[in-house]
Amino acid sequence: MAARIEFSNTNPPSNYVAGLGRCATGLTTGSDIGPARAALDLPDRSATTIGGAAPAGVGYGRGKGPGTEEEESKKVYDEIQKLVRQTKNIETARLLLNSVIVTNPKHPLGWIAAARLEELAGEIQAARQLIAKGCEECPKSEDVWIEACRLSSPDEAKALMASCVKEIPKSEKLWMQAAELQEDEVKKSRVLRRGLVHIPDSAMLWKAVVELANEEDARLLLLRAVACCPLHVELWLALARLETYERAKKILNKARLSLPKEPAIWISTAKLEEANGNSAMVEKIIERGIATLLREGVVIDREAWMKEAEAAKRAGSVATSQAIIHKMS
Repeated sequence: MAARIEFSNTNPPSNYVAGLGRCATGLTTGSDIGPARAALDLPDRSATTIGGAAPAGVGYGRGKGPGTEEEESKKVYDEIQKLVRQTKNIETARLLLNSVIVTNPKHPLGWIAAARLEELAGEIQAARQLIAKGCEECPKSEDVWIEACRLSSPDEAKALMASCVKEIPKSEKLWMQAAELQEDEVKKSRVLRRGLVHIPDSAMLWKAVVELANEEDARLLLLRAVACCPLHVELWLALARLETYERAKKILNKARLSLPKEPAIWISTAKLEEANGNSAMVEKIIERGIATLLREGVVIDREAWMKEAEAAKRAGSVATSQAIIHKMS
């Protein structure tokens, strides 16, 4: 089976060049390829936003950015442990948390904290009952549903996910979780594609489904992905990576129209030409790219460009490296 595109990798393969296929030589840029309240200080997320603003960064379409969920989860645990230490009694902590969920039953983290207290006490069935009630009270909270799945058996978790994506069909995080619960890649891909029916502009879901596809399917998926998510440079560059030289040039030209302020496209274009024996064009491409970026109001970060030059040299794109160094001098 052919190698797959893995968007989750921080850095692309050192020999990646758009338009040369997966076994090509060359490189790419770094741009290529989430009355009792005082007793428990829970983060205030009672008004959970589903959908939200347009994607702002790679791998994060809607919802929270990297680290937020883990930080809040850790805070809940820390607050529960602090509460137990302060009261020196699980039963007292239960009473306090019960006051939280009775006072504000629509606050998702109150239910999560109450369920985790029971889990901490070894009462898993009580934890499951509490979080099930939380799902009823907060059906639009991604976090409550995910907590319910975590506390459930694998089969129960799948059933819960089927229910929650009906409640919140535009939640990327829930579709990703639903796919993760599947045993094999065919089922994972099927779930992700169902998610894309509801959220066709989700770069996160497109990347996940592409990672599961073979090379030809990946190319077809990426053609649709760039049409739905034209502001995600990594999708454009991944598509160019799977195309022939002539098609890759057209793909990169379209990418520049969608993302006129993205330096990575210009650098990738230079590398593409160099890798195809057109080194004489490289300096002109870099020069035109910088001039265009300046007209677009982009601040040229010399240090970042010099790092790209160093990376290009290490990977064998000497002409691209020299062109960047010359223009940054």
